[in-house]
Amino acid sequence: MNAPGQDHVEIELKLALGDIDARRIARLPLIRACATGRTSTRTMHSVYYDTPDRVLQRSQTALRLRREGSRWVQTLKFGGSAEGGLHRRHEIETRLAMPLIDQQALAHPALAPLFNDAAVRAALAPVFIADFRRSTRLLSPAPGTTIELCVDIGEIQAGERREPIREIELELKLGSASVLLEFADALVQQIPVRLEPASKAERGFALALGEEPTPVRAQTPRLDRATDLEVAFRAIVFSCVQQLQANEYGVIAGTDAEYLHQARVALRRLRSAMAMFDTVFPRASYTATLDELRWLDRCLGPARDWDVFVLSTLPQLLHAFSDDPSLQRLARHADALREEAGRIARDALVSARYTRLLLGLNGLFLRRPWGEPIDAQAQAARATTLLPFAERTLERRHRKVIKRGRGHAQLDHAGLHALRIEGKKLRYAAEFVGGLFERKAVRAYLGALTRLQELLGGLNDAATVDRLCHALRAACAQEPAGEAIGMLRGWAAALAEDHLSSLPKAWKRFRDTERFW
Repeated sequence: MNAPGQDHVEIELKLALGDIDARRIARLPLIRACATGRTSTRTMHSVYYDTPDRVLQRSQTALRLRREGSRWVQTLKFGGSAEGGLHRRHEIETRLAMPLIDQQALAHPALAPLFNDAAVRAALAPVFIADFRRSTRLLSPAPGTTIELCVDIGEIQAGERREPIREIELELKLGSASVLLEFADALVQQIPVRLEPASKAERGFALALGEEPTPVRAQTPRLDRATDLEVAFRAIVFSCVQQLQANEYGVIAGTDAEYLHQARVALRRLRSAMAMFDTVFPRASYTATLDELRWLDRCLGPARDWDVFVLSTLPQLLHAFSDDPSLQRLARHADALREEAGRIARDALVSARYTRLLLGLNGLFLRRPWGEPIDAQAQAARATTLLPFAERTLERRHRKVIKRGRGHAQLDHAGLHALRIEGKKLRYAAEFVGGLFERKAVRAYLGALTRLQELLGGLNDAATVDRLCHALRAACAQEPAGEAIGMLRGWAAALAEDHLSSLPKAWKRFRDTERFW
């Protein structure tokens, strides 16, 4: 039996390869300029193991036996993180004389609760296979940094199910992770690639289980009251990025409008998270990132507005006036405008600019451009832990909402919109850090705030209908549509009045609900 391999932390970027001849990659001037050796190509046959009840998968552990040419290697991956396509995982590799699991190599202290169970070890069995050709080349894009470039082309097999593998892995062998990101940024500008948040193991298990993708809602990271602020900042930001990436493919496929909705929620939460911490990590140090997030919001926002209009607002009116031909014509024009807005959103998510934005977010936390605090007040703010910061932030945002909401009955659309935005910032902040406080009190507060937000959101939707009607009027220039547009605007105005009549009660409930911090 072989001795267990050395535990090391693997740092790599996974890039999904677009429609391009993989052989072209080796000929790129960017690659040739920093290559330190020739390309080697091997056939890889990987068998991934787990128990019938997926104990390893639930523990975020992957065990595989891989044939690399004529040799077999056992690899155990566990722990670590995946942030915006940058994967960090503990890895133990053990050479094998034959394709049988080396039980001794499973004896790692961090995995003792898992593999000390004899029943778990006995139940390990193949779940899926990954067969692919790997072309490998070592690169040195900067002094002291070595990157292994791997191009993998093949497929994952789970029973009768198949899924293609077309990806690039950039593994940092030596040196700086910042250089790895800079090299990936240059590569993204030359070939069609996108960041891949899922490993082959994650994709394989989903395939084996027959899991169909579904829109992914927001998840907040687990934080505790003593968490360092920079750690909390990073964790919250990448929880938003994770939701955004998880909904990418659904937006691009265009099969379910909920993917776009959840992607936009993720983007708004991400922007709110960065604003939440700007008293400690000044936004001047990441202005370029915020500009790019605003660009992405401009691409996704109109598509979401048209989705709501075509899939929710119009059907209600069409149901009430099903025999009105002018409404039918208007619906066709609205559907065309929705398709064009959707194309813009899809193009944004497959663009190099979007991939570079995600790479930039990773680079932000590697470079830490906010530096050291420049004065005593800033230094004290940076030195605190998450709980007092959370309490101060929630109190400040709560007071802003209260201030904006005074005299809400007399507020015009701009005033109500400003109140909605402040309420949204407060709700996101409360969701980010709510786990630090008593659950029942958090739930009561968020319930009252959410009801208020629903009404304000309905008022905003009504204003959006009015704005979209102007675009429809231009689109219908060659056909009479004034009557149908008038019906739409009247319908929206009636809904707005209904929301306004419910607003005082919702406001009072929110104002009177006890704060949980």
